[in-house]
Amino acid sequence: MTGSASTPLLLDLMELEDHKTPSDVVEEILRQNPDLTYPTPLERFVELAGIESISELTTDGFEGMLITNTEKSRGAIMVKAGVSPRRRRFTVAHELGHFLLPWHRQQKFSCKSSDIKDSGNNSVNNRGLAPDQVTIETEANAFASELLMPSSAFKSFIDDFESPTLVDLASLSDAFDVSFEATVHRYKALSDQPLAFIFSHNNIVRYWLKTQSLPYVLKVRKDHALPLRSSSRNDGKSVTDLATIAAHVWLEPHSELALPRNILEQTIHQSAGYKVTMLYVENLFGLEYDQTIDFNDDSDQELEFNQEVICEQDSKYSVDAVFDESI
Repeated sequence: MTGSASTPLLLDLMELEDHKTPSDVVEEILRQNPDLTYPTPLERFVELAGIESISELTTDGFEGMLITNTEKSRGAIMVKAGVSPRRRRFTVAHELGHFLLPWHRQQKFSCKSSDIKDSGNNSVNNRGLAPDQVTIETEANAFASELLMPSSAFKSFIDDFESPTLVDLASLSDAFDVSFEATVHRYKALSDQPLAFIFSHNNIVRYWLKTQSLPYVLKVRKDHALPLRSSSRNDGKSVTDLATIAAHVWLEPHSELALPRNILEQTIHQSAGYKVTMLYVENLFGLEYDQTIDFNDDSDQELEFNQEVICEQDSKYSVDAVFDESI
């Protein structure tokens, strides 16, 4: 999925004017550059757009800023000092979105960390923001995600995977030079595999997400402890092997489908107690409605115990936590 390194990049700004959504604008950029290499040469696009500088600032609550002239023919981007390279890269792409999306007509965009989301759904924390400002920030996030991880290129990579593993997702993170968390969210949006991903810190769930093809809901909730029977609770320094675990440890019963007997589980250990756990249902076929699973065990007590553990811990964790981007 890489083109010739000598292929010059193009950015005809006039051709962007008639497009109405972030994905359409990025699609036009890609149309102009059919041999684009990955990772996306972001700073070259910044130059071609008319951005004259990218500088760093140290300000509490500040993540990124764009200042332009009235015609939006020139501009400057500022990013928070000291953030990880991949977080910085997403912030620059976000501010470039403000510059290139034709209907973003402000001359100054000052964005907080809660505005710049590299975690998939691109929704922002709207406390204190007017509805139109929430839309603007969400659109800039969508632009950044699509520019850094174009749908067509991303899908071509995941189509080559025989079955999903966190090792493959780590390779995607490197291929597109984006954070592992952003990669997981993009994979979730574009994959047709029945998967769920649990993001945790110190064995406490921060949040989870699942692909549309997974019909089951997870038992755990935000601020719950990871299940006692799950190997995801174990300490580690890298990626665990795919392991079999009883489905009812993680999955709620379904009103129309029986639970599978087992599912696959894998965890990637990151820095400072952060982890991502993947659940994979290998086969959804043949789950007759009258198939039963014996729930007469201590799974309910396990959930009770998990919740008791949480009461003893301060479990307010942010979705914006910084991961070890070198994984």
